[in-house]
Parts: sequence; structure tokens; C-alpha cells
Amino acid sequence: YERADSNRVGDPSSLEQTRQRLEKILREEVALLGGRSELVFLGGLSQGCTAALDIYLQLASKLRLGGFVGSVGFLPRDAMGFGNDERIEALLQDEVQRERPVWLQCAEDDQWVPWKELTEPSFADVMDRWPGLQLRTVRGRGHVIDQWEGDLLHEFM
Repeated sequence: YERADSNRVGDPSSLEQTRQRLEKILREEVALLGGRSELVFLGGLSQGCTAALDIYLQLASKLRLGGFVGSVGFLPRDAMGFGNDERIEALLQDEVQRERPVWLQCAEDDQWVPWKELTEPSFADVMDRWPGLQLRTVRGRGHVIDQWEGDLLHEFM
């Protein structure tokens, strides 16, 4: 990130290195499944959620991934330095991928990934156009959602 108190991309080369590492892992997983990429799901928590969602946006339509589940992250957009707005639009035009499950659980009282200032606005223009998107909010634990993440994963499975 740009700074400890920011959710903006700080170093584009670091972002690109992360994308390359995650893409390599994803392609290896798809190969282990004999090419059955629809069985590959991504997810993460906090920075890991946003990083995993970033690579999902990069590769979901290309690799035909199965879906995504994450907690306390945001939709990585151009305005934050991610350069994904075109990929989001392409995913929304893909009749299969836009229906695949993309679930996010976000804390309305999150002190590090603020709901009103960051997360909610990052999804505002796609909510009505992304049938597979399920955006949930929780309140009461801030960023540290503990067992609520496990509950979401259990329901997702």
C-alpha cells in the first residue's frame, strides 16, 4: 500500500509482482485439476481479500474461474491505482462469469477498510449489474471479524 494509513496502491511494480506470483499459483492449481478451472475459487481476508479479488478480476474470464469469497476488502478500482475498471466491465459482459458467486463480507465499523468511505463506493456502480455479487455487511467487531469469516465460508461452501 501507499502508506500505512492508506488503501491506495503504493508501488505499481510490487503490485505487478504480486499479480505474477498469484497467476502462477492459479495456473498450477488449474493444471492440477486437469484444466477444470471452474473448480478453482479465490478468497482472502483484508489485504489478502483485495489482492485475491484483484487477481480474480484479472483472470476470471480468461481462466473461467469458479468464484470468489472474501472478507473486509474492497473492489480494487482504477481510482485506487489498480487499473481494473475495464476488467470489471469485461467480466460483467461475460454471461457465465458474471453469474458465478462473488461474495464479500464487510464490516460497517471497520477502522482500516472503511465501509462508507471506501468499500461501499467501490461497488456502487456494479451492484445492479453483477448477478453473482453478494455484498454483506456486519457490525460489532470492526476489522477483526473473527468467526464471522468462518461462518461466511461455511455458507459459501
